[in-house]
Amino acid sequence: MSDRIRSVVVVGGGSAGFLAALTFRRMLPRIKLTVVHSPEIPIIGVGESTTGRVPLHLHESLRISRDEFHRQVRPSWKLGLRLEWGAEDVPHFNYSFDRYLERHVPGLDKRAAFYCLADPRDCSVFNAMMDRARSPVTLEGRQFAIDPRAAYHLPNKRFVEYLQRQSRESGAALIEDEVQDVVRAESGEVERLRLKSGREIAGDLFIDCSGFRSLLLGETMGEPYLSYADTLFCDRAIIGSWQRYDRILPYTTASTMDHGWAWRIDFPDVVTRGYVFSSAFCSDEEAAQELRAKNPELGNDLRVLAFPSGRYARHWVRNVVAVGNASGFVEPLEATALHLIVEQLYKLADGLIDSDAIPTAELRDVLNEAFQIGWDDVRDFLALHYRYNYHANTPFWRHCRAETSLGGASALVEAYERLGPSLLLKRLIEGEYFEYEGYTSMLVGLRVPTAARRELSSDEAAAWAAYQRGVRNSAMRTMPMREALERAHGAASGAQTRAERRRQARN
Repeated sequence: MSDRIRSVVVVGGGSAGFLAALTFRRMLPRIKLTVVHSPEIPIIGVGESTTGRVPLHLHESLRISRDEFHRQVRPSWKLGLRLEWGAEDVPHFNYSFDRYLERHVPGLDKRAAFYCLADPRDCSVFNAMMDRARSPVTLEGRQFAIDPRAAYHLPNKRFVEYLQRQSRESGAALIEDEVQDVVRAESGEVERLRLKSGREIAGDLFIDCSGFRSLLLGETMGEPYLSYADTLFCDRAIIGSWQRYDRILPYTTASTMDHGWAWRIDFPDVVTRGYVFSSAFCSDEEAAQELRAKNPELGNDLRVLAFPSGRYARHWVRNVVAVGNASGFVEPLEATALHLIVEQLYKLADGLIDSDAIPTAELRDVLNEAFQIGWDDVRDFLALHYRYNYHANTPFWRHCRAETSLGGASALVEAYERLGPSLLLKRLIEGEYFEYEGYTSMLVGLRVPTAARRELSSDEAAAWAAYQRGVRNSAMRTMPMREALERAHGAASGAQTRAERRRQARN
């Protein structure tokens, strides 16, 4: 490709397809944008957990109103992850989204990360809020203020429907149809799509958002797929939910299971629970039995999803760019699915803006390298979780501790073992998504052995305790989750939730 891109065709709807449409309409409004999606392809609909990068993209880059988003999508807030994981004698630790490890605490010489080695409780406001089920909302007079660092739990169906409406309103052409055939030019580029209805759609650039099928990048272009199976051993998930009227948790829970792990995502009216496991160590029936035994409140909606862990060698080939599951997949242990979609779209749009929408070979090479580094960074970060979890001593977890390769994180772990959570670790972090805060949060939380771990002196302990008291006081000035969500979702949805609770109490 050397001519200026004037038209883009997105293949597939869902989160990836409609986020692609919105991103291009906002960032490259002069380019004609068409989305071909089939309403016959179901939404997985498991509830979507995000990182802080996603609301940043939605509300700042795409300029979506927070108030409108909360009223129409009705998300819940996520302050981080609660990991029932790591050292055998530690019931759980929090990986929160407020950056605090580099902070200097009054009366202490080192940064906060070192004192978390001795006592990680209430080490940041989000940590304290997570342990007390508080929301990221403060109410002063009539001012209802949401901390912008909070991420979301998204009800998948409402989220996708909202993105679809926004895409249409932004000027994207949405075509409900199914791709019957992909027509390629002599050069090997995709020339046009032949649809089931007989209609044909041409474009200069095609964005593959077709999910695991990877219709354009995998099937049409034949790009090699690189498996992560030698590092990430889980390949299936069994998913269910239950209705709820109790306390709403402001985090995603990740619990250690016998053959993998289970997530919990809290919404005001429902909890979704999913068991991610390895089919080499248990059957679907055994996984379902374990999940039900540990969560007897589960309904009858259990379903199984098989998935590959890995990525394609390249993500931009000729005039095809793959985004989301069409470019790769890793299990949702760190909620990176939407994060990676946002990063891919933002980098792609930014690159086209800077190149005047003329896609040179150099631009493709730079973006392919960036996408590869991003996916591999996620793999290495997840590897830490498996290598250092001692909460179960089953064959699966013994295998993980013995066989999980740390990949690009190996040098970082070796340095941490000698130096502790020193800022010098930054020079060894090759990825760009988790950075010092992410990796150090995991190393400290997992209690990875380090020579820097020691008891605090009496003066240090007193200064750290004073800091923790201040953190707790700040946390308790925020609103409880249910009250804050009812306010954010609007009076009507709040009244409906209260009515549901009254009906439940009568029954």
